[in-house]
Amino acid sequence: MRKIDWVLREILFRVYEKNEIFMTQKSIAATCGLSMDTVNRLVTKLDRLRAVEKRPFGFRVTEPKKVLTYWAATRNLPNDIAYMTFSPYSPDRIEDALPEEAIFTGYSGYKFTFKTTPVPYEEVFVYADPDEVRKKFPESNVKDHNLVVLKSDPHLKLLKQDRSAPFAQLYVDLWQIGGPTANRFLLEMERKIESQPVEALKTLVERARKSQEEE
Repeated sequence: MRKIDWVLREILFRVYEKNEIFMTQKSIAATCGLSMDTVNRLVTKLDRLRAVEKRPFGFRVTEPKKVLTYWAATRNLPNDIAYMTFSPYSPDRIEDALPEEAIFTGYSGYKFTFKTTPVPYEEVFVYADPDEVRKKFPESNVKDHNLVVLKSDPHLKLLKQDRSAPFAQLYVDLWQIGGPTANRFLLEMERKIESQPVEALKTLVERARKSQEEE
């Protein structure tokens, strides 16, 4: 994953899951382990798009949905695929068999976050160590695939929510996955964004995850 993706992920994590709209380039760079120049260049671009507003000591996110859309449009999910394979198991069984440190995205990530899905799904997308996953799900010569293993990164591991990627990561990955099923999931995420202020959305995500932990 590009380092710029780490910066976008961190900004949106702070907005959607920490309810922060003002932040500094220095704090973003420190959290992501990147240079100030990398962060400044992105913030300048987002400022030109009027998605953020630069201030003397940092910047304010004025249009989080615009930042989210920019990331979704520029993300390159295929570049992060370690390998794809086919398993005769159901998605639930595949998910259960994956290593504990695996971070689910796409349909599975949505399910683990909100404890529901708008429609059934057949593919599992996961950030994980490909060598560990291969021990249970070796590569297959079958043309079709239902397990997509993505390369993880240290920044994502800092932000994972239980077993799933953060809200913004789910959104952009579903955008990149595309197709009727992904579009149905995206529609539900759009509704959550449009109908809920950021603080309420944060509460919604937290409530769903706490409910999952109690079961």
